[in-house]
Amino acid sequence: MTTVIIDTKSEEAKRMVELLKTTKYAKIIDNQIPNKETMKAIEDSKNGKLKSYNSVSEMMSILKSKAGV
Repeated sequence: MTTVIIDTKSEEAKRMVELLKTTKYAKIIDNQIPNKETMKAIEDSKNGKLKSYNSVSEMMSILKSKAGV
């Protein structure tokens, strides 16, 4: 088995992936790397830096007030 990593930001690379999908011998596994904000959230959760609420109603009330709803 061989692993090939294709950065699909260019149209040429996207076409290559589409071509490989049509073959019998290639399997495409789409692994996207999380952005910085998501990575920070993951790290915060691992380090116990999570906001907790007493109920869903409390959480929704706070979220709505922050959103101006």
